[in-house]
Amino acid sequence: MSADIAIPAPVRGERVEVRPPTPADEPGYVAAVTQSSTRLAEFAVPDPHNLPAVIANQSPTYRTFMVHALEPEGEHDLVGRANVANVVHGSFRSATIGYDAYDPYVGRGLFGEGLQLIVDLVFADEPQGMGLHRIEANIQPTNVRSAGLVRSLGFQHEGFSRDFLYLPGRDGRRSWRDHDRYTMLASDWPAVPYRHALPRRLVAIVAGPPAFGPTGLAPQLALELGVPLYSVSKVPSTAALFELLRSSPVGGVIEGKVSGPELRMGLARAGVEPAVVPVFEPMEVASKRVVVEKALQVRAAFAEVDR
Repeated sequence: MSADIAIPAPVRGERVEVRPPTPADEPGYVAAVTQSSTRLAEFAVPDPHNLPAVIANQSPTYRTFMVHALEPEGEHDLVGRANVANVVHGSFRSATIGYDAYDPYVGRGLFGEGLQLIVDLVFADEPQGMGLHRIEANIQPTNVRSAGLVRSLGFQHEGFSRDFLYLPGRDGRRSWRDHDRYTMLASDWPAVPYRHALPRRLVAIVAGPPAFGPTGLAPQLALELGVPLYSVSKVPSTAALFELLRSSPVGGVIEGKVSGPELRMGLARAGVEPAVVPVFEPMEVASKRVVVEKALQVRAAFAEVDR
């Protein structure tokens, strides 16, 4: 263990205690991981004998917290373990968190209580805490129990990472696995369970006749931005067009000729500041480079909205 890290004092909750690992934890750790290995192997590579290496690797960029039951059952008192890794300070002040919960304590809320105490320490001021701004949990989409756990603490789904880690999955094979990203900010903690973050709305106007084909700017721009395409050719009126935009939580691309006053009024009624929305000339055939350039302009236009 590195000598230049502060060792936090144990933290107690109602049913668990959180503290750093010590050699005295090894027998319980071997029992806990061995007992839980079949379940853990669905999404990880459990090793009941790696605690000495974990302890030796403790450093300012890698911290481990053990969750112990205050009322032990069976062969051990170890409810779970969490690693706070990839710690970066400076302007980033962020890290990732990974964890395992152990039998026979799974499904009773004990590990959730422990994880809440650990996040407290992640955001608490140094030296007792880690003084971080952001923590990220990366979870395979099929690991719904783990994702449900972080959502119950108020973590928000922030994104998707393809081929993120080389791990087992439910099929039992090791492979490059996609992961969903769930995050928590110090400014949001403690958070409301299962809180929902509204996506940032993105809106663009392609002011011209509809492009009847997939190569036009409007359909490609909508695809690049991941928002619906609303075309005057598909709705009975421009009023209906902007009503569709108003009801969309993610925004959309409006395609069609709309007069200036009607455009400004429609955007305002849809809850969008007209002055922010980029307006593009139509293109029957738009290259990928042009589509990406336009999409970047849209994202930049809305980057400071609602901040």
